[in-house]
Formats: sequence, structure tokens, C-alpha cells
Amino acid sequence: MTAPLAGRRDFWDRPEGDWGDGRPQEQAHVEFREHANSCYRMGSVALSRGDLAASEKWLGKAMDADHPGAWLRFAVIIHRLGPCRVGEQFQYAHLRFLVQGAADFGHGDAQYLRPLLTDATAVLPPADWEDPDYGPELEAALRAGLDVLPPHHDKE
Repeated sequence: MTAPLAGRRDFWDRPEGDWGDGRPQEQAHVEFREHANSCYRMGSVALSRGDLAASEKWLGKAMDADHPGAWLRFAVIIHRLGPCRVGEQFQYAHLRFLVQGAADFGHGDAQYLRPLLTDATAVLPPADWEDPDYGPELEAALRAGLDVLPPHHDKE
């Protein structure tokens, strides 16, 4: 198992590929999932540095393997890119699609945010975030309907 990239453990950094239906058994599927997790890690580093183009590339590859963390973090990219990527009329729908996908693949934060996909004013219990770096940002985006983008924040 590889060491965490920075600070606290990333809940969805799973080098063994144990997400969705668990640890795959066939060697080809194991390698596919291991590669997807590496892509997730690369995309996560790029996202934390504010490199949206690189994070889009790497997280997109991890999404091909239905990596729940990649789906949620790709929603962050769409949120940060704003209408310039998918168009103003489609941005909120695209964000909701990505959060729904993350929920469908088992991401706990996306499942927590699911009521906001149909009602931006839904009352949610206090959050216990799996991804505290990005979950609150997506909650704010879903509540705002993307009318106003939050300031871009980089991590050191």
C-alpha cells in the first residue's frame, strides 16, 4: 500500500481497488482498478494545486473505472471551471449528474448531498465528510444553483 500523498488519509485513495463491488478477483480487473486509483491520486494532486486541466485528464481516467472519489472530484472541476466548460445553461445539470454518479458508485458525501440534487433548500444533518476538502464546496455549489462561483482556493 502506498503512503498518503499529504497529511490526513484520503478516504477514496484505495490502491487495492476496493470500491463498488469490492476487491476485484480477475488479474486484469485488479490491474485496471489499481491503474484507476493511480489516476485518481494524480488527479487529486493536480486538483489540490489548482491545475484543472491535469486534474480533469487524470480524474476522467479514474472515472472510467467508476472510482467514486474521481466522480465527486470531477464535479469540483466542473464547478470551478464554471460555464466556460459546459455552458451556463448546462453547468448545474452537469454538476448534479456527476454528484449523482458519485452517489451511485458509493461515495458517502455524494449520498449525503443527494437531497440537494432536487431541492437546493433541503435541510441536511451535520456532515461527517469523507472528502472534507471538497464536500463542503459542492454543498455550497448545489445550494447556490451555481449562480455564484466561490473564490478559487488552492492548497499548499
